[in-house]
Amino acid sequence: MLVSLLIVFREAMEAGLIVGIVLAATEGVAGRGRWIAGGIAAGVAGASLVAAFAAALSNAFQGAGQEIFTASILVFAVVMLSWHILWMSSHARQMTTELRAVGQAVRLGHRSLLALAAVVAVAVLREGAEVVLFLYGIVASSQTSAPSLAVGGAAGLVFAGALSWLLYRGLVAIPLHRLFSVTNALVALLAAGMAGQAAAVLHGADLLPGWGERLWDTSAVLADDTLVGRALHALVGYSAQPSGIQFAAWAGTLVVLAICSRLISRPGQRTIATAAAAMMLLATAPAVRAEEAPMVTFRNHRFEPSRVEVPAHVKFQLKVHNADKTADEFESSQLNREKLVPPGQTVTVFLGPLDPGEYKFFGDFHQDTAQGVLIAK
Repeated sequence: MLVSLLIVFREAMEAGLIVGIVLAATEGVAGRGRWIAGGIAAGVAGASLVAAFAAALSNAFQGAGQEIFTASILVFAVVMLSWHILWMSSHARQMTTELRAVGQAVRLGHRSLLALAAVVAVAVLREGAEVVLFLYGIVASSQTSAPSLAVGGAAGLVFAGALSWLLYRGLVAIPLHRLFSVTNALVALLAAGMAGQAAAVLHGADLLPGWGERLWDTSAVLADDTLVGRALHALVGYSAQPSGIQFAAWAGTLVVLAICSRLISRPGQRTIATAAAAMMLLATAPAVRAEEAPMVTFRNHRFEPSRVEVPAHVKFQLKVHNADKTADEFESSQLNREKLVPPGQTVTVFLGPLDPGEYKFFGDFHQDTAQGVLIAK
């Protein structure tokens, strides 16, 4: 029960924080509950489908299907958030005045609610797929009883919901005339974080260049795998060891949104704002293909081998096979990688170039036993 509680809480917390911001951003708008609930329901349904077809996704596009799918929904979320921000830039003052007249709320709220409902669906889908796979794997392998699992999962959802509610209540305590400015800033950071995550995922699939593997390392101050680190990762795309392309996507999104927000409120400047937003989404660069490296296997919730020598200063592909009957996830904060491995499947993790040294990795669903080290020489 405790394991399922922790897993569900951790994943639901990341989605719940986003829901809290969306609730605050739509405070006072009639009908928002239906849109947000619809987004959550769509995300849950999508997560179940993703879990069901996880193996097919992993094998698609020469082993990069999982990353391409994840990056696609992240880019979609960035587009939806950008739409909300730019629309609010030209309507915030009007909404601040007219929201006091409840009768105007429905007419003013629908366009923004559609975009934010889609973002809620994406957030729930991203985190829900892992939860569905993990809980299904526990039931299938009879590691614990279904009632105990359900109780733990429900408790995790309750705690995550409470955290989301606290964030929401803290935001709506802000005076109405400042609420839109604060929530717009949070939504902009959320969009930038998702853009950075999309760039990191595509770089992890060897589809974008790294522009530097680790610009800095703040793990000693705030590690990615801590509760606060995960919360900031969900809200603003925090990474203790970001790549250059990840930071460029994050900063570039903020700059483009800031410029577009100013331009779109000026007559005759909307075309320029649209063009700038399109350039942000279309900017890509070719990547250099990676060399082969040894295979690592999940077996009995452990890695075989647990210590793997890899070449330093070159890009390489690490094959990860799951010989267990349950899904697991290859993850490393030091390597800035996270990839789901369905049971019986083999996935490819693109890494490097690495400086000489040791880099820890682990199985996210069984961190107590699945631990390993890459030794770059």
